[in-house]
Amino acid sequence: MPPIVCIVGASKSGKTTLIEKLTPEFKRRGYRIATVKHVPHQFDLDVPGKDSWRHIQAGSECVLLSSPAKLALIRELDHDLNLVELEQFLGDFDLVLAEGFKRGRKYKVEVHRRGLGELTCPPEELLAVVTDEPLDLDIPQFSPEDVPGLAQLIEERVMAREEDEVRLFVDGKPIPLIPFPREVILRVNLALASTLKGVKELRRMNLWIKRKGK
Repeated sequence: MPPIVCIVGASKSGKTTLIEKLTPEFKRRGYRIATVKHVPHQFDLDVPGKDSWRHIQAGSECVLLSSPAKLALIRELDHDLNLVELEQFLGDFDLVLAEGFKRGRKYKVEVHRRGLGELTCPPEELLAVVTDEPLDLDIPQFSPEDVPGLAQLIEERVMAREEDEVRLFVDGKPIPLIPFPREVILRVNLALASTLKGVKELRRMNLWIKRKGK
């Protein structure tokens, strides 16, 4: 799964603006970027009367909209997914920039603005702060204009440290893996996939298994 960096901060601090600036900066560096926005309230993409809405009303729990240029997934949920659960949808990217999710254990960059109060996260949880005023903190600080500097920090401290990774989801739920089964799953599947026709440089692999009769 790709590394995830959460952009956190008070309302109106500039979280979305920072993501809008960071995304093209990483694209210029050759990375494939995905973004996640946490919305605390209900929202609808399936407009009443449209075909996707009619599918949902008929009882479908998941509708996939596909066109030559875009793909959208509308899926009914029974709870608010956290970032660990969302990772199963984000495997095909180099970095995920998530707006919000300050309660998770992912890397966090807080956006701070003069006059908006104290930081929303403890400094020890933060990778860096983007601020329009100097703060008495022993963590990297960047001005809102120094997007290349922040991107360089993320590249060096987050992306360069990524190692071979295995994530296991069973029935949509993440399953923690201790080192031994993790290494077995990794090595066996990589070895098998490398023998298959058409497999050249193997950077990511998604394996889906459904038991017969289940």
